[in-house]
Amino acid sequence: MRITDKLQPITNGESCVAVGFFDGLHVGHRAVIDRLCKCKNLRPVLISLSNNSSPVIYTEEEKSYLLQNGKLDTMFSLSEDIIKNMTAESFAHDVLNKMLNTKTLVAGENALFGLDQVDVNHFRSIGKKYGFTVETVPMECINGLEVSSNTIKQTIHDGDFSKVSSMLGSSYLISGTVVHGKGAGHKFGMPTANISIAANKLFPPHGVYGSISRFQGENHFGMTNIGLRPSDDDIPIPTIETFLLNFDRDIYGQKVFLELLVYIRGIRKFDGGLAEVRQQIDKDIKQIHSYIEENGNLLQVKPKEIC
Repeated sequence: MRITDKLQPITNGESCVAVGFFDGLHVGHRAVIDRLCKCKNLRPVLISLSNNSSPVIYTEEEKSYLLQNGKLDTMFSLSEDIIKNMTAESFAHDVLNKMLNTKTLVAGENALFGLDQVDVNHFRSIGKKYGFTVETVPMECINGLEVSSNTIKQTIHDGDFSKVSSMLGSSYLISGTVVHGKGAGHKFGMPTANISIAANKLFPPHGVYGSISRFQGENHFGMTNIGLRPSDDDIPIPTIETFLLNFDRDIYGQKVFLELLVYIRGIRKFDGGLAEVRQQIDKDIKQIHSYIEENGNLLQVKPKEIC
């Protein structure tokens, strides 16, 4: 799959296109992309827009990571600014027709197009003028609830990561780079990897999580602390740090893809010193091991390929 942050013409062949923010790549988005990849004799092309005004479930890097092994021909990872001021008609003519040689557009049934917010039925009539058809995919529902990016954001805030995973189609993902921290984990005999994430990433609820870290082809279970560290310092800056179970190598500078499996507990301050903190950490790790045993060999269950 070719990934580019520049909108470029498709010159060799005709295309089947889907366009949107695809924030979270949830099961509804996956249904659209799966249909996109089934267009016969057309190149499947995804236009993924980044939201510049609010925190995102998944960054463009995380979307690319989840899509990289699928059947897409091209992914245009673009700022919304590139097309947000286009009317539906100008988008159909200038981008879909002239640049991408589009013959089929795939969209969710509630999709809106252009600055003028044209619905699917209206856009279908515009498509006829420029030589492409519009196919729609129904909304996905789980337990009677329509799956949407806004619903998932609220569920993340609520800390219900089992429900989040069911709506996303895989475990919630955080990508970042391992950076130097204060070395606080060494006090407890548990060095942690401090992970720096993108500024526009939706920050999960503060707490302790069971997790999987994936980097350089390796997969490791871990315990991840997200938020403040009231028992260690009073710095009011939340962090993401993960302790990898049965692992003791230096991974500074590595790109890590962290999956949050289960919420263990909230952040709390321990007044009993290092011994009390260590005692609680041991309880947390035991709970994570129990979760792992109950849910099988999760290390081998990589994020599901999309299309």
